Amino acid sequence: MLIISLTIIASLFYVLATSHVLSRLFHQQGPSQKLTVILSTIAILAHMLLLVNSVFRSDGQDLSIVNVALLTCWVIVVSVTTVSLKFPATLLLPVVYGFAALLTIASLFIPHHILLQSIDIQIGLVTHISLSLLAYCVLIIATLYGVQFYFIDKRLKRKDLAIVRSHLPPLMVVERQLYHLLTLGTALLTLALLSGLVFLEGMFAKEFIHKTILSLCAWAIFATVTLGHLRFGWRGKPVVLAIMSAAFVLTLAYFGSRFVQEVILNKF
Repeated sequence: MLIISLTIIASLFYVLATSHVLSRLFHQQGPSQKLTVILSTIAILAHMLLLVNSVFRSDGQDLSIVNVALLTCWVIVVSVTTVSLKFPATLLLPVVYGFAALLTIASLFIPHHILLQSIDIQIGLVTHISLSLLAYCVLIIATLYGVQFYFIDKRLKRKDLAIVRSHLPPLMVVERQLYHLLTLGTALLTLALLSGLVFLEGMFAKEFIHKTILSLCAWAIFATVTLGHLRFGWRGKPVVLAIMSAAFVLTLAYFGSRFVQEVILNKF
């Protein structure tokens, strides 16, 4: 009952925050930062309590894909909300809040009970998992900035006066933040893969080879785009599309096989 209540509270306030931001998306003064922070903070706290009660159970730790996805989503929401306090992120907020609302509600209906009686804590494994989570979150946020860049650029090319008068951030600011995040995320992903090669013995085992190959493919795209921008000044729509493609491949690597096994095939 507690988990259901926390889920409803989190999703409700995520929806309220999303609705508030969207209602003033093209307003010159933009959404009220104070109200947005209040609504999102309540949602974030409820989301955190939901995570704690979902993962740490009396009969063990539930580390199913749903809870891992909830954790990843929570980190992204906290990061984007924090960034929005200093830099304009008007387009990003309804995306992350809306997705968080959908995911928290969906967690009630997707079966997830992968219980571990104890967790074997190894420094190498913890390092790899931490770097992987950080890399994924940063790169997903970079992808969201890419979507924001594409949206603003497209509206400007159409000479849409509403976009000029709105509270949305300047295109050059969005682009600069996009490439900063892309560079940081690519560096973290590089370290995550290297730590996996050093500390994990089964990265190329049969059951994990698809995850490793997909992760390397995503890294190759991210690294190529990052180096291309730094050395040759690559920018614009092709770069954004490449970043979105790489983010999709990385998502498949992180969550694809586990989703099939745990949700579709019910292999708990």
